[in-house]
Amino acid sequence: MPDSRDTTWFVGAYTADMGGGATGIAELSSCADGSLELARVAAIADSPSYLAVDGERLYAASEAAGRIDVFTRGANGSLDLTGSAPSGGSFPCHLTIAAGRLLVSNYGSGTIGVIDTESLELVQVLEGSGSGPHAVQDGPHAHATFLLDADTVLSADLGADEVHVHRLTADGLSRTQTLTLPGGTGPRDLVQHPSGVVLLLAELSLELIVLEYVGGLLSVVDSFAIPGAEAGDHAAGISLTGDARFAFVALRGSNRVAVLALSDDGRTAEPVTSVSSGGEWPRHHAVDGEVLHVANQISHSVASFRIAKTGELSLISAPTFVPSPTFLLRG
Repeated sequence: MPDSRDTTWFVGAYTADMGGGATGIAELSSCADGSLELARVAAIADSPSYLAVDGERLYAASEAAGRIDVFTRGANGSLDLTGSAPSGGSFPCHLTIAAGRLLVSNYGSGTIGVIDTESLELVQVLEGSGSGPHAVQDGPHAHATFLLDADTVLSADLGADEVHVHRLTADGLSRTQTLTLPGGTGPRDLVQHPSGVVLLLAELSLELIVLEYVGGLLSVVDSFAIPGAEAGDHAAGISLTGDARFAFVALRGSNRVAVLALSDDGRTAEPVTSVSSGGEWPRHHAVDGEVLHVANQISHSVASFRIAKTGELSLISAPTFVPSPTFLLRG
């Protein structure tokens, strides 16, 4: 396949060591109707469940191994393994690149590992603590980090119901604040609205929480129920349309994608609809212009939806077979 980066997507996935059916990082290419088709396996890897790209480098969280693998784009568009580093804990599930550092959220141990991107040395490990009332909150479970500005990093601890604020320094991360949320919230994912407010997805309480960072302090502005959510669902992922008018959230369990309309300042959200995800256990999703791609982990498929001007979603074509997809990254 020719290397066409504007139409290429890489897929993080679970392999046998995490009970999945993939063999590594798959490559998808865009079809004329906006859906995706499986092109090839770009790299053999062990459960590369989360991916991050920085120039010619692609980082993959090898979740079962507690390792970060580094790939470099080959001349033919393939991904060549060029290095690895310990993640700083167990079950790494999220990566953020920030000022020459790779920030790793380790779900199992609740730690955040800080890796130097040049030397691949693990330079810092931040410990987590605490637990929550939900069955999955048996201890700290670091789930995501987010670079808010050049010097500020947020992190979500799903197990402890906390969002931490850090100052990014040459030595790593210095924690400056902890925002404690109600028990059973399960903070999972973070995105920033163009207005500057931060949208936090609560996996367990099934809410979209609006946060504001002013004067060095993080606070809650408001929270909104996710439309279509059912008891026992686990919310996953937030993606925004290019104009930030709509937010999408996946619901694992009822296997739906919820749509919320956002105000111009991002401080309020109104329910629009929820639709079938086109598969089972929608783990991650990504907006591509007027199309939303959804990775359905358990049904081994990626479904693509047309986004209407009203935010409504319509399935473009039959979902594409992709083994155990957990993450979608535009190449």
